[in-house]
Amino acid sequence: MKAVTISSLRTNMKTYFDEVSVSEDILIIPRNNNDEDAVVVISIKEYNSLTETAHLMSSEVNRKRLERSISQLKKGKMRSFSIEDENLVKALK
Repeated sequence: MKAVTISSLRTNMKTYFDEVSVSEDILIIPRNNNDEDAVVVISIKEYNSLTETAHLMSSEVNRKRLERSISQLKKGKMRSFSIEDENLVKALK
C-alpha cells in the first residue's frame, strides 16, 4: 500500500497506474487532510476479486457452504475428478 499526494499523482499518473496494474498494490490519495475523504486506486484484478468475495459472502447459505468446504479441505476430505467425467458432464447440462 502506497500513499501519494494528488500533485504527485498528476505528475506521475501513468507510472503509478502501471505500478498498481502490475504489482496489484493499492494506491491511496489523501484529500483535504482527511482520511475519510481519500481515494483508492486498485487494479481491475483486485477489484474483481473483492467484488467476487463480497458476492460469495453476501448470503448466509453461501458463507456456510464455503466454511464447510474449507473445513473439508483442511481435513483432507477431497476427491479428484476430471471434467470429462460422464456424471459431471450430465450434472452440468
